[in-house]
Amino acid sequence: MDKSKMKQEFKEEIGFVPPGVMVSETLGDEFQKTISEYHHQIWGEGVIPLKYRYFIALATAIFDNNETRAKLEMNKAIKFGATREEIIEVLKQQVWMKGAPTLVQIAPLVKYMESKFNKE
Repeated sequence: MDKSKMKQEFKEEIGFVPPGVMVSETLGDEFQKTISEYHHQIWGEGVIPLKYRYFIALATAIFDNNETRAKLEMNKAIKFGATREEIIEVLKQQVWMKGAPTLVQIAPLVKYMESKFNKE
């Protein structure tokens, strides 16, 4: 598959070209093709609906203390039907898993979430 077609497909499917796919371009065509195919395998049709896979990704990003990725995963979850209440459950679950100091970590995510739902 040519690179421009691959990038266009990502833009149509999810609205952007994933950073891993963009970075893999530097590592060679074959590597980028492998990463792209793997991305489609993970985020394509599956047994678990995409909304729930994005909840898993959101929880993982929070656990990794990766605010940028958490916001990205939250956006994708919302795009696939996540409600404010569902996202709050994910946030509360991560506070349970990591402890009360996580409240400070998720504060910007709560603010971000509220901005997403208040403009809809």
